[in-house]
Amino acid sequence: MTAKEMFRKLGYKKISMEFMGDELRKIKYENISNKDRIEFYTENQHFIEINGNGIYVEELQAINQQCKELDWIEENG
Repeated sequence: MTAKEMFRKLGYKKISMEFMGDELRKIKYENISNKDRIEFYTENQHFIEINGNGIYVEELQAINQQCKELDWIEENG
């Protein structure tokens, strides 16, 4: 299952992908019901969760999948 599918299952929608030229710079997901956002910044390989509600295990799994798709972490075995 892709990160986008995992986030969608949790109520998130990919709201934007920002590019500089051909290079992906930022991906934003927003939870439609509670307005939580998770943003991924490719320039320095970090993400933030906005609204301070913390991250549930299912969200962490989707975040890890997105990091794998961005080649920030390696797939196990």
